[in-house]
Amino acid sequence: MIRFIDEEGLISPRGEHIEADIAITTFSRYIFDTLLKHTGAKQTGVMRGSVDIPLYTFDNNGKTTVVYLTPVGAPAAVSALEEVLVGGVKKVIAFGICGALTEASPHLFVVPTRAYRDEGTSYHYMPASEYVEIKNAQKVQTVLESVGIKTLVGGAWTTDGFYRETRTRLNEMRANGCVAVDMESAALQACSNFRGTEFYTFFITADSLSGEKWEPNTILDLKATDSTHVAVAAAVKLAGEI
Repeated sequence: MIRFIDEEGLISPRGEHIEADIAITTFSRYIFDTLLKHTGAKQTGVMRGSVDIPLYTFDNNGKTTVVYLTPVGAPAAVSALEEVLVGGVKKVIAFGICGALTEASPHLFVVPTRAYRDEGTSYHYMPASEYVEIKNAQKVQTVLESVGIKTLVGGAWTTDGFYRETRTRLNEMRANGCVAVDMESAALQACSNFRGTEFYTFFITADSLSGEKWEPNTILDLKATDSTHVAVAAAVKLAGEI
């Protein structure tokens, strides 16, 4: 088990100054392109790290908001988050698709209240524990439901090894109240806690592990549903209210 040590790392993010306090990010290129189209965001910079990540900004009711595409997986997602936070961003909204662990229709919106730490990155940002609380879950749920979006609220299982989601581990996570599985939320919340910033997140159900066999569901072809547009609009509204 990784032993958390509460001191600064030997290597620090270099992030250039960002003219925004709020960031919206997602993990899907299709959702990201929809987000850019919806907001009219224009490229204003580039984060340079292991990969270059373009930064886009738009005005959201007087608030300048930055938008970027997050790499998939906890280590890469947190590396990008570190660069954004050191640039001056204080609040980050991350949204995308997840796997359903309970009987739920495809395209249902999920608000995680805690993330079970079945990945490695979070252990570098906080002491070992079974899960990390998603601090702003209530705010996210309130905003989504205020615009008529029904939400499923519960735990999220954050794992690095999606090809190692075994039946035994799945049953354990469901017994702990998990309704979804993702790859980044535990680490993103842990990093935000360590850096003293605010993290907001929600998911859309895609594939399902609730039955005897894995069901991929049509949202994996995101063009087959308009839930992407609803999610983008919800993320922008949330950014305007935090």
